[in-house]
Amino acid sequence: MNASPRRSSFAGAAAFAVGAPLGAALLWTVLHGPFHDAPWKRYVEHPVEQTEVVLFCCALTTLAGKLASCWRQRRALRQDVLPSWNGKPVPATEAKMLRVHAARQPHWVQSTWLGRRVAAVLEFVHSRGSANDLDDQLRSLADNDAMTQDSSFSLLRLVIWAIPILGFLGTVVGITGAIVGVTPETLEQSLSGVTGGLATAFDATALALFLAMSLMFFSFVVERLEQNVLQQVDATIDAELAHRFERAGPESSPIIEALRHNSASLVHTAEQLVEKQAAIWSQSLEQMTKRLSETAPQQFEQMQHALEQALTATLTKHAQLLRQTEEKIVARSQTLLDGLSQTAERLRLQTAALAQLQDQETQLVRLQEALNNNLAAVANTGAFDQAVQSLTAAIHLLTARVHPTPAPRLGKPAA
Repeated sequence: MNASPRRSSFAGAAAFAVGAPLGAALLWTVLHGPFHDAPWKRYVEHPVEQTEVVLFCCALTTLAGKLASCWRQRRALRQDVLPSWNGKPVPATEAKMLRVHAARQPHWVQSTWLGRRVAAVLEFVHSRGSANDLDDQLRSLADNDAMTQDSSFSLLRLVIWAIPILGFLGTVVGITGAIVGVTPETLEQSLSGVTGGLATAFDATALALFLAMSLMFFSFVVERLEQNVLQQVDATIDAELAHRFERAGPESSPIIEALRHNSASLVHTAEQLVEKQAAIWSQSLEQMTKRLSETAPQQFEQMQHALEQALTATLTKHAQLLRQTEEKIVARSQTLLDGLSQTAERLRLQTAALAQLQDQETQLVRLQEALNNNLAAVANTGAFDQAVQSLTAAIHLLTARVHPTPAPRLGKPAA
């Protein structure tokens, strides 16, 4: 059972031991061999691109080894690993003879999935002397082979993951090398040098993506082929060994026999236990009912008294709160009424003032109308100018009498 991991690691090491020289030979052929003038030579000139090619060759070698192993597994399925069987169950002791027959097979048959699975099943039956629990053992062996087959692709998945990462790394390195030391003078003199470096940088990613996609496709095909082989191995084991040996039924088990002989006593004991348990439950219920009937009136009185006290305290608090609220509402209402009364008195005074102002305005209008009429009458008689002149002369005469003009002094002209 422990040989499979060792074979897997040995196969991985052998794949790299063969794939690395194969990749180096392929690179030499492209760079220095007959294909050194090919246009696609530029895709393998960078060291990162050369690393991608070497990893690709290692992965291809691994897939080729898996294809060879798959062909060997299919060939083993056509071998007579077990003798023919008429379909009738045989005793478990026949497992020893079948082990001898399986051991006579060639080594390459014994190292396949079918050979190891047959040896493990026969060892299980021979060591236990019975085929009981054989179904669980078969499922366990099938799951182990499936996990081993899946884990054998771990290194291949790592390579498929690493190749695009190397491509991106080559692109970053190429871009860095293309733009390092670039100056405006360099761009004016030779722009092709910068663009050529960028083209080489992106070639690494393009090559990596192509190689990774190819490996993913080939890996998918090989994995499906191996899964198909495993399904055929499971079907072969199920047809040849799953029902080949006699199995002791549950009725012949010693425990079942003992239970069968003692079933009557067990049933009687169980009935007694059930009756005792029912009696205990009945007594417990009666005692609980009695205690409840004795304590119920006291609990009811206590509850009623507590409710009365709680209701009384609650009503008292509510009455106090209502009284306080009513007093606050009355005080606020009185304040509001006083304010309204003062506002009404102010409105009354303002209304009276407005009425008086309206009466005065009416009198002023009447006085203005009378003055206008008088002025109109004076203007119509034509004596208005004479009256004004008479009044002016009278005013000057009165002024001269009240304030006489002083006599002028000699020697000084009058101002």
